[in-house]
Amino acid sequence: MGIGRAAAGVVAGLGLVGMGYAGIAGQDDTTRSESGAITEEGELGAFRIRLGDCIEGGFNGEVESVQGVPCEGPHLLETYHAFNLPDGPYPGDATVSELADDGCYAAFEPWVGLSYEESIYGISSLTPTEGSWNAVDDREVLCLVGNYDDTPKVGSAYQSRQ
Repeated sequence: MGIGRAAAGVVAGLGLVGMGYAGIAGQDDTTRSESGAITEEGELGAFRIRLGDCIEGGFNGEVESVQGVPCEGPHLLETYHAFNLPDGPYPGDATVSELADDGCYAAFEPWVGLSYEESIYGISSLTPTEGSWNAVDDREVLCLVGNYDDTPKVGSAYQSRQ
């Protein structure tokens, strides 16, 4: 799924899956600096993605792991915000998508330093699936930023004002 831009700044949600921190969803095969930045690429489980992590992207549907890469090199997406959805029964795919859209859109300008509508970047999100919501109490939404035209970028979008 590519990064999408719609008239109202809607983001495209992707499923975040896994059965707890066991298995690949809880794995981090990257090498990190003392500050936590990825210095050598590796497989990164969906439950181990951190704010500021850069990933190759290019995934569709449910995501168990991604390829984490250093932000100084080419990458498609960067994690810029994370938040939890409210407790309770799974609200349905449409509601999860709408809540993710709203939360990621609101966090975009403070991260990039420019409004979404003026930016060269598009946004997407990793969201809980009904299965991960019910099995492991997964409520986390991860907001991702990348070039609007799906081309790789180099460096962080943080305060880039682009």
